[in-house]
Amino acid sequence: MNINVRKYSEWKDTAIVVHIITQMMGKVKLSRVEPQPEWAHVLLSLTADGFTTGLIPYGDKSFQIEYNIRESKVRTLGIDGRESGFSLGGDTPISEYYKEFQRMLADVMCETEIYTMPQEMSVKTHFHEDHEPRLYDPNAAADFFRASAFAYEGISSFVSAYRGKKINPQYFWGTFDTTGVLFSGKEAPWQGEGIIEAGAFDEQMMEFGFWPGDEVFDDPAFYVLSYPFPSTDYSNSGVRPAGAWFSTEKSEFFFKLSDVFSYDDPFGALQEFLRSGYEIFARGEGWPSRDWYEKPLLYGKGSSKLK
Repeated sequence: MNINVRKYSEWKDTAIVVHIITQMMGKVKLSRVEPQPEWAHVLLSLTADGFTTGLIPYGDKSFQIEYNIRESKVRTLGIDGRESGFSLGGDTPISEYYKEFQRMLADVMCETEIYTMPQEMSVKTHFHEDHEPRLYDPNAAADFFRASAFAYEGISSFVSAYRGKKINPQYFWGTFDTTGVLFSGKEAPWQGEGIIEAGAFDEQMMEFGFWPGDEVFDDPAFYVLSYPFPSTDYSNSGVRPAGAWFSTEKSEFFFKLSDVFSYDDPFGALQEFLRSGYEIFARGEGWPSRDWYEKPLLYGKGSSKLK
């Protein structure tokens, strides 16, 4: 896959639009879908074109919302055949996109009340009050999506054979990343404040994700995160391959996207990073039952044993 690696600062306005549009989509799921552990019910799925909510139950007006990055369009489709949408482009402010978003929902099913404050990002203005022009670059959005699709493939491949509870790679619209999650089966309730954190962190787990960066860290990167957050400094743990490192500030392993694609086999380099981070954290943080969770499957990709 050919990836054009962009630093966050090179497409910041577009990144904010992408992030907030997907937040609108996710907040509709938050409003209408039955809760699941670790917020799994609000995640967005990747498609060949971009992101989707999947089918949101609403009786004979059940619907889904799609963000087609290739065409720079957002649309809602109802099971009764209704359809509505709007386009992204120019230097349109978030407030205008939100007005169009609510009109679109009203056209297909009904208006949906959502919490309009952006979450887990630097923008702190309600959608309907954000009148700042945001230049939308469709090529930058497409580059982000191609990187996310590469991440989806790589993380899917890594977590696929794990036998324990997991969240297969999905787009987390709060933290702006494409992430898969493995769970050890051990309860670990959140000890701090915040409903988001309390819902997200209540079991021992590891996240394997791709994140496009932000105003503080400009480089898009892959990461491996362990919860409960480790107190051990793993800086000298031997994480692989060359270029990957442990951040003592974040207590996570990182591997920049640009470094991944410096290898002749980027996919293989990514697999090595995910495996290395998993092994170091699982060993160092005392994950139980690894013999079972990692036991090879009886069938492989494309297996003829599946009848």
